[in-house]
Amino acid sequence: MNLTAPEHFIDVLKRCKQSSKEAVENLESFSSFKTYMHIQRPVEAELEKHINEAYASPNARLILVCGGVGDGKSHILSYLKNKYIFLNDDTYFYLHNDATESFSPHKTSIETLASVLDNFSDEGLQQQNTQNIVLAINLGALNNFIDSEHGKAFTRLREYVYQKKILESVITDESSEDDHIFQYVNFSDYHMYQLTDQGPKSSYIEGILNKITQKTEDNPFYQAYLRDLSEDSELAAKNPIFQNYELLQQEVVQRQIIDLLIQAMVKEKLLISTRALLDFIYNILVPSNMENSNHQQIQEIVHVQDFEAYTKSLLPFQLFEKVDASAIHQAIDRINPTRIRTETLDQHLIGFKSRKDGAYLFAQYIDINQLSYFARGLIPNSPWRNPEEKNQNFKRILTKLFVYLYYLIPKSAHNSFRDQVYEEFMRNLFYWNKKEISKLSKLYREDVRDAIYKWNGEGNSDLIYVQIGQPQTQYYALQKLEIEPHVTRTTPVTENELYKFLTMMTLQFKVRNVSYVDDNTIPSIDIDFSLYSLLIQIKNGYRPNKKDKFQFIKFVEFIDRLSNAGNQSEEIVFESKQFGKSTKYRLKYDATFDQYSFMET
Repeated sequence: MNLTAPEHFIDVLKRCKQSSKEAVENLESFSSFKTYMHIQRPVEAELEKHINEAYASPNARLILVCGGVGDGKSHILSYLKNKYIFLNDDTYFYLHNDATESFSPHKTSIETLASVLDNFSDEGLQQQNTQNIVLAINLGALNNFIDSEHGKAFTRLREYVYQKKILESVITDESSEDDHIFQYVNFSDYHMYQLTDQGPKSSYIEGILNKITQKTEDNPFYQAYLRDLSEDSELAAKNPIFQNYELLQQEVVQRQIIDLLIQAMVKEKLLISTRALLDFIYNILVPSNMENSNHQQIQEIVHVQDFEAYTKSLLPFQLFEKVDASAIHQAIDRINPTRIRTETLDQHLIGFKSRKDGAYLFAQYIDINQLSYFARGLIPNSPWRNPEEKNQNFKRILTKLFVYLYYLIPKSAHNSFRDQVYEEFMRNLFYWNKKEISKLSKLYREDVRDAIYKWNGEGNSDLIYVQIGQPQTQYYALQKLEIEPHVTRTTPVTENELYKFLTMMTLQFKVRNVSYVDDNTIPSIDIDFSLYSLLIQIKNGYRPNKKDKFQFIKFVEFIDRLSNAGNQSEEIVFESKQFGKSTKYRLKYDATFDQYSFMET
């Protein structure tokens, strides 16, 4: 009888790699490893509800599973097909993945889709159909289909897509008369994190990390780790992969990594798929020089490595220094804690230069026992005791490691890396999606309104700068412009944790005493984190340059729409700034007598 030998720790970890066969999704198989790693998401619960309703209905339904590339549509469909027997019976359901399936190499994707959905064309809906269809389709492909020549035969489907605003960055619960025929789930409305009034968090990423690190009998990672640990505990203590895994098991480290990933998604507009997340976790656990090695080869590497090589292989360096490993690493590099300077952190770094033994600072400020072998090896290998150039290079490495560990496992809590602008944006984003307008007064009346008036220069009261001719450094033109927020009050969302939300806020401002046809004609601006961050800088005195105005051209156009509704045709104020002195002149038009007046104010 042949028994499969238990896997080594590195072999189980390799299942997380992007190149692993476990990373390939199809609707026909769902391995035991994927079953173990599966974490239910709210979008799955919504889809499961639609599928069960379709199964109970006597009439056929088309369920659109929409979203972007790599957002988990195929994974969830594969999981549900493995869970429900009736999804494998073509009599009741046909599951079609538009991204991977084709009937004929001679047909285009649109022709294939038209054939698949024939029963839900305008003509097909007039017949009695019983087979439900679950269609996994990217938003771009859906848009191309309904706008194509073949799409003309699906006018009811097209109207449903438009009415539900599936292709727009809008979340709507508006009902449709064809809700009994069509249903949809839009993965783009859901995210890998949720919003709360205490800041964002991610139950999903937390669940994935817990699956990998939990100390349970059914955890293949932990069991493989224990087997290899028992094989040679002394060598395992010097193995950075083991040290990294033990560090990742700490809740505080997981919280910091989750926060980093959410920041990367918000600040860098990064879309992270489950596949990319697992690959990222593999990359922060396994150093580059061990990635393509087997268990025996890794043991040989560990046996001959010196303390410096070991140190550079620890999780903090794999997290912050492995820039070329993935798009996630590249995004994290742009929010690297070493880019942040605070007085407290500077004092610690000065200590590295002034003290004879920097190991004291690790013991004083870092929970160094979380890296037991590093703690034992730091003192005898301390570069502060030797002035050689090699040791000075290692000292620089340890200085950087101190910053990373001060971020991940400080001995006591601190605010050295706190980003207040980011925190304020996420709080505003939560209340905007929750429709709690009363909590957004500062956002409207201070943050955005002040930035509008200061965009082209520091205005006074309700005066805003007007761009006339070439930019001037001595003379400026201003007009009176009174703007005010325009808000539409709706019933606030009752949930205190939002899984389904938009990642940017749409704000409207109108000019006082100006009549607008309807709400759609009132100037609006979409504010994401990057624009919000710039507006806060402008509010605090920063002057946007040409690059800023080019990058945020929509905000420039938004200000222009407001300015064009001002009174510049009736009155313009000219300001002269010389030698620190400001003088204003007013040019005013009197319509009654058709004449102009010009005077100093």
